[in-house]
Amino acid sequence: MEKQHISPIALSNTPAGFEVTSTPELTNSAAAAVLNHINSKSNSNFLSLTEAANYIVEHCFVSFKEKYARILPEQLASHLQLEIFEHFDLGTHKGDYITDEEELGYPNVYWRIVRAKSNNDVGPIHADRWFWDLNGKTVPTTHRRVKVWMPLIQNDMEPGLSVIPGSHLKNYYYGSQTDVFGKVKPLFVETEIQELPIPAQVKVGEAIVFNDNLLHGGRSTNSLRVSIEFTLACVHGPL
Repeated sequence: MEKQHISPIALSNTPAGFEVTSTPELTNSAAAAVLNHINSKSNSNFLSLTEAANYIVEHCFVSFKEKYARILPEQLASHLQLEIFEHFDLGTHKGDYITDEEELGYPNVYWRIVRAKSNNDVGPIHADRWFWDLNGKTVPTTHRRVKVWMPLIQNDMEPGLSVIPGSHLKNYYYGSQTDVFGKVKPLFVETEIQELPIPAQVKVGEAIVFNDNLLHGGRSTNSLRVSIEFTLACVHGPL
């Protein structure tokens, strides 16, 4: 049976604001890209992502803590973007692309390592749209932003991402603060939320595709987690 290709926009525009989709080929490609990046930065030759991640936790976590240390370099990010269109795991179409919000000149793909039982390693509840708005970033009016998050190493009984279903349809008040890199970040008081976040039921070999106005955040669990994420600009038409 021919595989059905549901567009990322459709996946992100469900009543919940997200959908989980099977991405086995893309997960393998993403894991290989992250392993390649770690080997290059640490001058190592790890054979598996698990081996590399455990080494980072034990020896050099600080070197990979900041976001800018976890952005895939141009060659790896561009290759991964080609893989997305080759395998059609995400239902992308001609004209879609991974965004370059950091203005590096190539697709921005980030990975993250979260140590077991470490609340300091996860991000707070937020909507990605806030970062774009605060920093004056946009995509063409013919496109719409959609976020993709994929676990690469995870105990699937303890998903590493929390979401608040339906929150993409609401507006929440948030302030702002500027980090040491000069980037403006949202400052959100989570008591504004009436609903409780729930674990996103996404397993290794899958991706969650969600609206960039959806409230979400990282989860500290009892296990090591490595994930990868990026924003797709998908052909849609004027908003």
